[in-house]
Amino acid sequence: MPYCPDCGVEIGNAPRCPLCGSPNPKAVPDAQNPCKDADITGKHPAANIIFEGGEGIFSKEEKRTVLWEVLSVAFAIAIVVLGAVNLFESRRLSWSLYPVVSILLLWVEATAFLVLKNMQVLRIVLGAIAPPAFLLALGFVSGSPRWAFGLAIPIAVLVESLTGALVLAIGKSKRKGLNLVAYVLVAVAVLCIGLEMFIDLFARGVVVFDWAPICAIALLPIAGFLLYLHYRVVKATNLRRLFHL
Repeated sequence: MPYCPDCGVEIGNAPRCPLCGSPNPKAVPDAQNPCKDADITGKHPAANIIFEGGEGIFSKEEKRTVLWEVLSVAFAIAIVVLGAVNLFESRRLSWSLYPVVSILLLWVEATAFLVLKNMQVLRIVLGAIAPPAFLLALGFVSGSPRWAFGLAIPIAVLVESLTGALVLAIGKSKRKGLNLVAYVLVAVAVLCIGLEMFIDLFARGVVVFDWAPICAIALLPIAGFLLYLHYRVVKATNLRRLFHL
């Protein structure tokens, strides 16, 4: 059995070593070798388009487009199958609407992140609108949109707003360290207060703070201390010298 002259791997009649790519001196002649047109990657030319350096290589944009097209076709097939099964079983669309709405949400998000990469504003707007629209659609599908308008959508908008504020604050920070943890703690405190407000308004019609202020009281002083360490102590001196470590 032939072995690679460079690394000693058993390669049989392969034209090149699959490990190091060295030519096989004992390979079958080109006239009898079905892989005679193999390129330097050791792959058949038909597969060369997926390897860097090949003549037909896909760019990153083309790969994202192909992935989006594959996902779109797969999602379309899934929607058709779900609808057909539901109609065959119940003679009307019922339970299939829930997975269909979920699939549409995934498709919109995939479109925003795969196709609209160079259109940042539209990408952000579409990605932000999709979750509240999904929750609203679920409300109408379930026949009770009240919980979507009164609870789900406000919470989704709050989470997205806090996430956007966190990303903006992190991006604007010249020095990143303990301040990032502080920003997260502040966001969690605001989220807790917002959650209790929306839940109380939906369930009682009036806001009666109970647990959210306790969470905020516990988190905000820690965030303030971390900001103090980051912007005052760490900047002014070395923590190892400060604590004699």
